[in-house]
Amino acid sequence: MADNSLAVRDPYLWHNDSVLKNRLDIHDEAQLRKAELAFSTARLATLELGQRSIGLPRLCHIHRTLFQDLYSWAGELRTIDIWRDETPYCHCEYIEKEGNTLMQALEEERGLADLEQQAFVARIAHYYCEIFVLHPFRAGNGRAQRIFFEQLALHAGYQLSWETLERDAWRAAISAGVAGDLAPLSAQFAKVVSPAN
Repeated sequence: MADNSLAVRDPYLWHNDSVLKNRLDIHDEAQLRKAELAFSTARLATLELGQRSIGLPRLCHIHRTLFQDLYSWAGELRTIDIWRDETPYCHCEYIEKEGNTLMQALEEERGLADLEQQAFVARIAHYYCEIFVLHPFRAGNGRAQRIFFEQLALHAGYQLSWETLERDAWRAAISAGVAGDLAPLSAQFAKVVSPAN
């Protein structure tokens, strides 16, 4: 289901349309999703792992890399409030402050490096849920967030295999996490996390 805007007029959408403004002048939501997948997949191949880099600028860099071909605002923090279903995301005016606070806490935990697998699973579930609620971009958050955490995991000695997840169970676990119960999300991450080869 598409994100919703709390604002009367969403500046990210085409006028009188529910489709995000884009560089390709696409006005059909299904076509835009296909273009997002194609372009972000191609751009993913250009994204280097690089040094361990934790922070909101790194997440913005990943988002910009993935979506630069489609959106002029790729990598920029959103300027409106949005929500999905019953979940309001972080108020746009607090994204930078809350995001930096969250990333600083992650940095203080050394990017979850040197943790036993069970502890790593619990902590990555916590941070994943927090960044999910932050939802710093107008769209493309999930893809950018997954790559951010894939890179974080590799630097911590683990790898993430998302293909083992079932979509409905994952969404239910995220919803539970947002409501304060991280156990289902930790259980999902336990299926995804393994030692890096």
